[in-house]
Amino acid sequence: MRKFVLPLALLATVASGSMAFAATDHTSNGTLKAIDAKACTVTVDKTVYHFAKGCDFAAFKVGEKVAVTGHVYKKEEVGTKLVAAATPAPTTTKPTTTMTKTMTTTKKS
Repeated sequence: MRKFVLPLALLATVASGSMAFAATDHTSNGTLKAIDAKACTVTVDKTVYHFAKGCDFAAFKVGEKVAVTGHVYKKEEVGTKLVAAATPAPTTTKPTTTMTKTMTTTKKS
């Protein structure tokens, strides 16, 4: 039984250490500066995101506000999702009017 404890502990530490390097996605908002449909890359602000082959960027235009979801792989930004950034609805405020009503009472004697 003791012969299995040390190898099992070593295996557990090696396996848990590699999970720390797993890719985690992050989302960035910015302006779409360039689209290269042939190479499946988009440039948002100063960052170039590489997408998988067969990408379709027909719905996007240069200068549009977008949100890119991706992660870093071998020192390159890999995009997983590209969506148009949500524009906040314009706020319309109605002017409020406040009326102050004063009442005076007279005392009768």
